[in-house]
Amino acid sequence: MAGGKARRMQSRSEKPLILVGGKSMIQSVIHALRQSSSIDRIIVAVTAETPETARAVSDLGVDIVQTPGEGYAPDMKSAIKTLGLNDVVVISADLPFVTAEMIDQAVREYLSRRKPSLMVAYPVEFYKKLGLVPSYIFEVNGRRIVPIGLNVINGARIDEPELDETILVTERECLAFNVNTQDELDVARRYLTKMKRRETGAIKAARTYRLARLSALSALSVIGSFIHLPAPIQTVAFDSAPGYFAALFYGPLDGAAVCGIGHLVTSVVNGFPLGILHLPIAVGLAFAGAATGFLNRRYGYAYGAAIGVAINTGLVVIAAPALGWAATLSLAPFLLIAAIANASLAVAAYASLRGRVTY
Repeated sequence: MAGGKARRMQSRSEKPLILVGGKSMIQSVIHALRQSSSIDRIIVAVTAETPETARAVSDLGVDIVQTPGEGYAPDMKSAIKTLGLNDVVVISADLPFVTAEMIDQAVREYLSRRKPSLMVAYPVEFYKKLGLVPSYIFEVNGRRIVPIGLNVINGARIDEPELDETILVTERECLAFNVNTQDELDVARRYLTKMKRRETGAIKAARTYRLARLSALSALSVIGSFIHLPAPIQTVAFDSAPGYFAALFYGPLDGAAVCGIGHLVTSVVNGFPLGILHLPIAVGLAFAGAATGFLNRRYGYAYGAAIGVAINTGLVVIAAPALGWAATLSLAPFLLIAAIANASLAVAAYASLRGRVTY
């Protein structure tokens, strides 16, 4: 809905085109709708009061429908009847922080309740904390709520005088921002600035945590490198288990990093018995870690561990220039056993911690 006169805003620009965070409010709403898995078509309802909005959304490749400009409810009914819509999400163009997740949640709730209408609302008591003053307040089951401008309606029943309605109350504070006045616009812009600062802090914290995590698992690789398995060369050890665990628990990138570093550390501790060949072996083990993490997410840890073992064992061919083919092939069974031992230890740790530890 983008056809209001927006007299309370007192802006030279049409309200849907007002910028919040470098993007017009209607752009933000359209983006959320496009990201939603519940929406198959987007139509912007405009009036003679919003010609610039009509042009802007047409440039975005979005359909428009002209409505009489008689008010929100009459224009909504006009659009639904003109287009012959059935289940329809009705959303205001002045919700700069609406998300696809909230839209999908509203549609799921609407479909599960089997009522002809659903309204999304926000508790009135939280508005004061955000510095907002709501225009419309309803009381439902003893709780005062404010409609946010997101509804789902059975368009086939739009002419009925009153529709049985589901109320979905959300406490996501970003959805309280239905921008109708300059004061609300100022509060929304300050809120966005605060959220960006929080996000920046969270990203920095996540990076620090990941670096610490990689360092700890790489340190375990160092410890594992001292626990050798019987083999003709001393680099056959438990250095890969932390890398496999990182791949299973944290994903392909972490697995690649820890597997590669683990082998390099092992080779350094043992005096580089294969010389420069340890570098391509480390790259190959990094690939094994990445493949393990990828297949675990796609098919499960059994497939992830199996591919890790296969790649790890196959890397023995890299040693052929230094050891010769006979010695290299004789080494393969030892590497296979070591790879299985490392992967088994990692799988056991992953299976015991999965679902119990938050990361």
